Amino acid sequence: MNKNVFFSWTGKVEVGDWFHLCVLSLKSVSDCNIFVSSPELKEGSAELLESMGVKILWFDKKLWENRRIACKVERVNDFLCSLPENDKVMIFDGDMLFLKDPFDAFENEFDYCYTTRNVPAWLPTNAGCWGFRNNEMAREFMAIYVEQMNNPTWEPYVEFRMNHPHKPGLDEKDWWIEQDFSSCIHNWRKEINKGLLGVIVKVFDISPKYNYIVTGLTKEEINDEIKSKRNYVLHFKGGSFGRWVGGVNVRNQQMIDMLGDNYDKFFKG
Repeated sequence: MNKNVFFSWTGKVEVGDWFHLCVLSLKSVSDCNIFVSSPELKEGSAELLESMGVKILWFDKKLWENRRIACKVERVNDFLCSLPENDKVMIFDGDMLFLKDPFDAFENEFDYCYTTRNVPAWLPTNAGCWGFRNNEMAREFMAIYVEQMNNPTWEPYVEFRMNHPHKPGLDEKDWWIEQDFSSCIHNWRKEINKGLLGVIVKVFDISPKYNYIVTGLTKEEINDEIKSKRNYVLHFKGGSFGRWVGGVNVRNQQMIDMLGDNYDKFFKG
């Protein structure tokens, strides 16, 4: 049973930038296989990732344009179906810092796992971390997930999308819809575990400690989180820390500065 981590990334990766540090921190705590799904990477980025033992899963950029989240979920589905039975899979955002092996989550019983938030928000889950045991139940659930992304019919999900505070309606494919769905799963988890979706699947909240959002914390508080290792994975929420410039991932000096001396510790291994 292999341990596999799936990232979705596009643009540039360079030595010392945030995604590079994210991968380094993961490698320092886990012996997992690391995969990066991408439609394109800037010159030198693929070579850097491959030198770290990362396998790149290329796909046609046309599948990504104006439907980034829907495409990500579809690629996760393809990835899950390509793996051996009972393999473990975790899907993470690229603005994470790993403090302990996230595969400890599999000490719990589930087919599909997700994470609720540690900070107040209008929806209960965050899609920075989710995962599967690769079995028939998980694959059947994932097929439903993909279908609902593209053609919402499940009443709680339709109602959620139609009353979305940022972009109401059923046509959105580019953003939001990933954690919209996981939030509906969380709200209906008891019924789903009894077969509500037409498949016998065990869904489970592995808690915020695998996706601990540090937005709003001071540099000292973040350093305390790193030192204490109370949580497995810290999530720096790139939008809050200025990772995006014109929709493009950029070197995130603000997040690196927040790490202070810990940056050198993680970067130098």
